[in-house]
Amino acid sequence: MPPQIVAISSLEWPESPSELPTAIVQRAGQSFLTYEAHARGWLKRPAAGAAAAASSSVASASASASTSASKVASAESGGKIKAAVDLFTLSEDELSDLSYYEVLGGVPIHSTPEQLKKYYRKACLRYHPDKTGRGEEDAVFLAVKAAFETLSDPAKKKSYDSTLDFDDSIPAGNESAAEFYKAYGPVFERNLRFDRRYDPSVAADSSSSQSAKSKGGSKKKKTKKKGGGGGNNNRNSNKDEDDAPPTLGDDSTPIDEVHAFYDYWTHFDSWRDFTLKASESTDHDVEMADSRDEKRWMSKEIDRKAKALKREEVARIALLVERSMAADPRLRREREREREEKKRLAEEKERQRIELERKEAEEKARKEKEEAERIAKEKQEKAASKARKDQEKKQLRKAKQLLWKLAVAAHGKATTAEDKVWSDIESMHGDVDVINDNLATAAILTVAASLGGADADGNVSKVKVEGLKELKRRSDEIKNDMAEEKKAAAEKREQERAAAAAKEAQAKA
Repeated sequence: MPPQIVAISSLEWPESPSELPTAIVQRAGQSFLTYEAHARGWLKRPAAGAAAAASSSVASASASASTSASKVASAESGGKIKAAVDLFTLSEDELSDLSYYEVLGGVPIHSTPEQLKKYYRKACLRYHPDKTGRGEEDAVFLAVKAAFETLSDPAKKKSYDSTLDFDDSIPAGNESAAEFYKAYGPVFERNLRFDRRYDPSVAADSSSSQSAKSKGGSKKKKTKKKGGGGGNNNRNSNKDEDDAPPTLGDDSTPIDEVHAFYDYWTHFDSWRDFTLKASESTDHDVEMADSRDEKRWMSKEIDRKAKALKREEVARIALLVERSMAADPRLRREREREREEKKRLAEEKERQRIELERKEAEEKARKEKEEAERIAKEKQEKAASKARKDQEKKQLRKAKQLLWKLAVAAHGKATTAEDKVWSDIESMHGDVDVINDNLATAAILTVAASLGGADADGNVSKVKVEGLKELKRRSDEIKNDMAEEKKAAAEKREQERAAAAAKEAQAKA
């Protein structure tokens, strides 16, 4: 519950400090270590006969358990052992201010069912109406009875333990790195009390079952050889120790363990039950309901309020984790390292992008240059080819003209019919056309050379008449070759027609 400031008049101020009311103060440290030891069942009295078989270390731990069990409640109230209070000396208001554990005579908050019954029997011997004669409605005995009924019921005990005074405060979140571990370590340790594995009802059931097993085991050990069973207890204890929740650690704790710690608290499962607190805040007592409908309505209202308080508890733990993670110097260094790494990766990526763009630009420029060179070369080759073709055409045209001139000159120079070769000039023109149309420039110049060549052009005296026979011979060769090619083509066409006809006839047959 949050602290409350109550104005007290000077007339009501107690005369002696010893008369001041006491308050339970939740403390981390030895208090929680004792709580954890009992919740996990580490500190239990050994079963009959087990002490002789166990090692000296086990016996020492059992003795420590007995001592710690008697100091748990006092440790959680500031570390001082409170003497049992005589309830008859208290008023009803003072009696209502006591916790159920104090009402039963200082029973440890993490006591086993057997221990609770022991304290209850002791209280009954002192406060039972049959002993005191104060009647069944005695407020003291009713308080003792209510305390036992609540603490002996695991569900009610859990709900009641959730209402005990507890420091719900968390650090402000603006702590420096030097203050961090002192500010947050005790807070996490204090809230670890509500871890699901330390559920009072589960711990009570576990204690009962272990007690039953111990009793049964002690009977069986009578038939076993000396020394059996001691090692198993140690192994179980080691297993529980290995299953201990992670701690906040210090500045040298590995970052993986730091992340494991915050992951544990991010998914923290609290056993804290606000049903009783919700019932008190709503002023509803389902046992006093007049009808089933009213009882159902009260239960729903209590459940709604309890869920709201549970959400506040979850939000409080979440805020604690959030502030701790924000202030944790190890996570700050990790975040700074991640920022530097992210920055380095971004710079490396930008450098690679620039380098890639540079290479792409160079490759593009190279390809453009090669393309330009190729196009220029093609233009040059095309121009050269055109010039060469034009030159060849010009040379062919000159060769044809030269052959015409020399043939006409030789035919006119010839004096006899034998030298003239042709009976008329038109026949000669036909043979000259055959040569010019079918021979290349060099071949035409060869024929023209037999008539005197270029030296005889325009100089009749150098024209060779005998060259007319060579002209006639080459013309005849060309004509014969053309006739043979024509004949071969005709034969081929005839063969193709015959083959097609045979194939058609075969298809029809």
